[in-house]
Amino acid sequence: MYVERPPSAGLAGRVACGWHRISEAAGTQLVVPDACVDLIWGAEGLYVAGPDTGPMPATIAAGETLAGVRFRPGAVGDFFGLPLQELRDRRVPLSDLPVGAVLLTELTKAAETWRTAPSPRRRPAHAADAFAERKASTPARLPEADAFAERGTSTLARLPEAVAFAERGTSTLARLPEALAFASLRAQVEARLQLLQAAVARRLSPTAAAPSVDPAAPAIATALGEGRTVAEVAWDLGYSERQLHRRSLLAFGYAPKTLQRIIRFQHALRLARTGIPLAQVAITAGYTDQAHLSNDVKRLSGVQLSRLL
Repeated sequence: MYVERPPSAGLAGRVACGWHRISEAAGTQLVVPDACVDLIWGAEGLYVAGPDTGPMPATIAAGETLAGVRFRPGAVGDFFGLPLQELRDRRVPLSDLPVGAVLLTELTKAAETWRTAPSPRRRPAHAADAFAERKASTPARLPEADAFAERGTSTLARLPEAVAFAERGTSTLARLPEALAFASLRAQVEARLQLLQAAVARRLSPTAAAPSVDPAAPAIATALGEGRTVAEVAWDLGYSERQLHRRSLLAFGYAPKTLQRIIRFQHALRLARTGIPLAQVAITAGYTDQAHLSNDVKRLSGVQLSRLL
């Protein structure tokens, strides 16, 4: 089961969505290029999924949960503390990044805020509320924020109940009825998502010297998405082609031509999923013909377009 949540108003300019996935059976999930960057909380801890240039099959175990915050194309900036092209086609543990300790501290602060929040006398509207209500019956094991950041991802299991629930509950879920087990997994992954969103919001807060982003990034993506040549886009924005190349790498992790292909590919996917005939999809999205569309989709995703619909 895959669910997306819209970002809060304060994050909407930088974040496309929050999302979570609960795997009901073991399998392989195909991830295709979309020019986005995700901060993900999975079975092995926190990691960053950089911008992809090709298919990235991900093996998922039955019952595995993932929660993530997806940054918009060009909206990551220096959030992770290193040039975005260094994350291209990679899955990097958060603890290996310059900003890892900072984000772990923000996660800890978010968890502590919820742990100490008063419990409302009503049925929880979402996992964060449920987490706050359950805290009274579950001892908090959260260490001090600085110590947590220093110890890194090995201490994730010591976050308050929203985090520790997964580690403590694994051995007992098999004894619960299937519906109850699934509900428990969903509560856990929803709470993880809330924590991730809160940590990202703290780091992007205007009062916290939010990481910078190239203000020209949206214009670059829009112009390339309209099918303009690299030379035309550079001229219109007042850059040399070399400057445009450098800014595109920093903002998106891609050279301009690669970014253009991925924007066009995603546009074609959106059109095709509405049921528009593929020949029309090809022309509307900016391909020469349907064969050009098919070949480009196969190169970027590794499968035929029909597999992605």
